[in-house]
Amino acid sequence: MNYYQFHIGDYRSDTSHLSLLEHGVYRSLLDTYYLNEGHLTADNAKLMRTHNARTEAEKEAWRNVLEDYFYLTESGYKHDGCEKVLEKTYAKSEK
Repeated sequence: MNYYQFHIGDYRSDTSHLSLLEHGVYRSLLDTYYLNEGHLTADNAKLMRTHNARTEAEKEAWRNVLEDYFYLTESGYKHDGCEKVLEKTYAKSEK
């Protein structure tokens, strides 16, 4: 998936508590979720590496965002909002 709608008001109301660094982490994880059209890997080291979390501050921001917005399943980290968008996109494609 190379495109998704971005609703600024919804995003801001859901993320007003995030630091500037956490916003960057969250948007990067969302982009990866949509590009892969599904969950993020459960391999934390790989996920941090592929999202350039290098410093302690970046790693802490990464952990905070994962804890706030994603949940771990057997297949990896999932995000309810992304799953809804993907389902809607697939349903539209099938028509």
